[in-house]
Amino acid sequence: MKAAVLNNMDALGPAALDPGALAGIAAAALDAPSVELLSASASEITFPMFNMTTGGLWRVDGTARIGSAEDSAPFSVVVKLVQSPLLWGGIEQVPPQMRRDMVRHYPWRTEAEVYASDLADAMPAGGRLPKVYSIQDTDEQRTAMWMEDVTESPGAVWDDDRFRDAATLLGRLAGSTAVKDRGPALRVEKDADRMRFFLKGVGAMLLIPGIQGDDLWRIPAVAEAADPHLIAGLRSLTLRAAGLMEEMIALPALPAHGDASPQNLLIERTDGASTEFAVIDWGLYGGACAGFDLGQLLAGLVNQGTMSGEELYRLEPLCLKAYCEGLADAGVETPEAEVRRGHAASMALFTGLTAVATQRLAEPDSDELRTLVAGRVHMARFVLDLLASTD
Repeated sequence: MKAAVLNNMDALGPAALDPGALAGIAAAALDAPSVELLSASASEITFPMFNMTTGGLWRVDGTARIGSAEDSAPFSVVVKLVQSPLLWGGIEQVPPQMRRDMVRHYPWRTEAEVYASDLADAMPAGGRLPKVYSIQDTDEQRTAMWMEDVTESPGAVWDDDRFRDAATLLGRLAGSTAVKDRGPALRVEKDADRMRFFLKGVGAMLLIPGIQGDDLWRIPAVAEAADPHLIAGLRSLTLRAAGLMEEMIALPALPAHGDASPQNLLIERTDGASTEFAVIDWGLYGGACAGFDLGQLLAGLVNQGTMSGEELYRLEPLCLKAYCEGLADAGVETPEAEVRRGHAASMALFTGLTAVATQRLAEPDSDELRTLVAGRVHMARFVLDLLASTD
């Protein structure tokens, strides 16, 4: 038996496995009792969205021989390393006195807890979790997860039907007693404190001062898109943010993915009647008000720059209706007005305050940057209008 050919596996750092353990992963990915590992090669997966608790993300492709077969079988898995925020490369930006609070409030272990739970068996119709082959604590501050490399449906696009199906799934998730009972226990008070910490931390240090000041609005890409009415509206939002947070937290807490953007809802199958999603990135799973997950569902593609915020005026009503239908499917009859208010308040806080101040504003001015910022400014207008319509 020849030794397996391994390429770039050291790139996985603390997530790396020895050849014997790699063979076990390959066997799980190929649904075989055991295999002979022939090759494995790691490549980095870039993730454009800011995330301080992702220490690395890689794809490992390889080949293995199953039993006495002459031919090799290919396999592909994804490796994700989650970490304490103290290991984040930008931790020096956080004042020392706030770092302990950040560790206490930022749930970096949550994703591994989700995959280690029975949530996969409780997922409602229309969604599933990726298969997980191994979860290993590499040390006290890092955990490595080896998972299925999900293949999206070729040519799948986020049209109205996809948004509607995703919103229905998120409503079913929120209303499901099976999800609540079999997933990680909802820690309502801790989840509430985590959301408050968003305002106390990045909100108070960066977002709110940026909106209230003048420098943000002088950046050429922002100055071209923002008008005095929008600036005044966002400044008003900063003054009422704490009150909106308490209002949102006072609403009944239901299971929420926490970061249900289209980027985390991988389209696996569309048959004209419904969509099947593989749902990934559960790091912010927890208890939140009804409608919370609609915020990232609507904002995700705008934040990425592949959809304009103007589209949200059309998409929000159909997503809200579908979400409420999903709640009803799960046996929860929450008034649509209550769902919409929770959605509006939470989206105002977690999207409205972050819509304009993207990290990409540090880039040189360009047409592409201006298009991105214009789309996000439109989203900020939508968020303010949505909140006003529910006040």
